[in-house]
Amino acid sequence: MTLEEQLIRHIKATSYSDLPAEAIDAARREVLWTLASCVSGAGAPGSDKIVAFVRQLGGPPEATVIGFGDRVAASTAGIANGAFAKALEYEDKLWLEGGGAYAIATSVVPAAFATAEHIGRVDGKDLLHAIALATDVQGRLVRAVPKSILTGWCSTYVFATFGATIAAGVLLGLTEEELINAMGLAYAQTTGNYQGTEEEGVLGLRLQMGFGVRNGITSAQLAKLGVTGVKHFLTGRHGLYPLFYKGEALDMDATTRGLGSEFLGAQLGFKAYPCCALIHAPLDATLSLVSEVATPDSIESVKVNVPVRIRRVVEPREPKLRPQNDVDSQFSIYWALACALADRRISLGHFSAQALGEQRYLELAPRIRVDLDMADREGASVEIKLKDGRTLRSQTVLKAKGQPEKPLSMGEILDRYWDCLQFSPKPISKERATRAKDLILGLEEVADVAEIVRLIS
Repeated sequence: MTLEEQLIRHIKATSYSDLPAEAIDAARREVLWTLASCVSGAGAPGSDKIVAFVRQLGGPPEATVIGFGDRVAASTAGIANGAFAKALEYEDKLWLEGGGAYAIATSVVPAAFATAEHIGRVDGKDLLHAIALATDVQGRLVRAVPKSILTGWCSTYVFATFGATIAAGVLLGLTEEELINAMGLAYAQTTGNYQGTEEEGVLGLRLQMGFGVRNGITSAQLAKLGVTGVKHFLTGRHGLYPLFYKGEALDMDATTRGLGSEFLGAQLGFKAYPCCALIHAPLDATLSLVSEVATPDSIESVKVNVPVRIRRVVEPREPKLRPQNDVDSQFSIYWALACALADRRISLGHFSAQALGEQRYLELAPRIRVDLDMADREGASVEIKLKDGRTLRSQTVLKAKGQPEKPLSMGEILDRYWDCLQFSPKPISKERATRAKDLILGLEEVADVAEIVRLIS
């Protein structure tokens, strides 16, 4: 069998009852985390413009725009909900050893809910089944390119369409042939780059996720109607891996290693901070020292030691010292560390438009210098030189809080759920939010998952 056939047969052969308990529980956490992200992302700057576009497209009232309540075509809802899930950089991550971290649930969960609403009366077990399988296969595709972070292609977006396609395709009941066609159609719509992360803070960055969700739902729906796609979408002469990653070191065995016995949803981490994952280890190192700093004014300088692969949140230095919008701030190591030093914590509010003009952050940021080790050291450490002559030195942080080795507790995840819902564009009552939370935690018993989306919209 080709690699493509192995993966599709794995999807078709794996029923809900075949899933281990940890894969089902992981899918439940993905839903809780991602729907909360969608709600807060709906209230982010620029989301109103995305909704205005979605309203122009209109279409049959198949699925809900989370946070706003509009009913539009499923694929159209995918544009908004996918963008919202990624808007605040507060998502799940599949962490790769020495190679960055990539979001999975931000594509899978919005695609699954929009498709479930379109179909009607999809129960919680079917939803969890689709999410667990889509997460597993999308994660396997990502792991085949362990050094993707060193290329211009961003695996979070490149593989988003495939995960969304699987989630939608499983719920639509696609046959094996239809699912292969759907994945071929997904490849025809695949893209995803770092330009907006590294050099230009624009709304189009988060819309790459919205486009991925839309394209995945569209691919599954087209295949259901008999539209064909390429069969060798991964390994053909002009398939994804040979074309997008020509000359890169690939680990193709990672796509099938443990297939059917290991489900990668259980390996997802969830971000402890609402900013680029590359900044998280330096943030942990910084926050470990702040209790020893009397006041921000007592800081003379800060030296951050990090591997060269995180360059995209470090350079160019001058623009990153003064972020011009929320997108810029999410990808600036200087901004994140300045906020942590000033307030001894990091929250969603630090990356809001209101925070960008705060003088205490702007004054601290230039005191931070970053040493990019060209030998690509592992981990991150921080040295804070105080005006009284003392120098505080952190331990080297190899694994950031939120990674599978240092997971957030369910209590922390629930705290984050409530925090996110405060940023909804429309107020959500405590009663509705509690009901939605309870339904998610008991998804196996939910008769119609559409009720959850309605409660938070």
